[in-house]
Amino acid sequence: MGTHGRSGVADALLGSVGLTVAAHAHCPVIVVRGGGDPPRGRVVVGVGEGPETPAAVRFAVEEARRRGVPLDAVRVWRRPAREPAGRAPAYGERAAALLRAALGEAPPDLRVDGRTVEGHARTVLAEASLRADLLVLGAERRGRHGRPLSRVAQAVLHRAACPVALVPQRA
Repeated sequence: MGTHGRSGVADALLGSVGLTVAAHAHCPVIVVRGGGDPPRGRVVVGVGEGPETPAAVRFAVEEARRRGVPLDAVRVWRRPAREPAGRAPAYGERAAALLRAALGEAPPDLRVDGRTVEGHARTVLAEASLRADLLVLGAERRGRHGRPLSRVAQAVLHRAACPVALVPQRA
């Protein structure tokens, strides 16, 4: 899928057709973003904790291997607002454990750089797209309140600087 726009503002937005296809497809969908920048030599995968994560990680691993580039796996976490700051290490440790589990079956011949980041997932992943040739996300289906994709996926689709692959659980 491509994006369409006739102005700077419109170019930054994903059209309704692209968003609908990305939200409802039963196979991976790649939304082409960015302006034809030179290759950056990296595939980035956002590691969530939903049932779609293993499919997204498998897809990202295969894309990185096919392209002959490293895989950058990012797990974003946030401390709840009402939680004391002293408990933050527990959230970071949980994020690191989820990241290790998601990457447990990565082939040994693939360079994988895993990192956990405290922050807003949509912001961290959009920033990671600046250094990537492809950003891979699990297509978490929400289906309520008129939002078939998660807020993170929708925000990243609108803000990414590179193509974004949305991978449903079945992929």
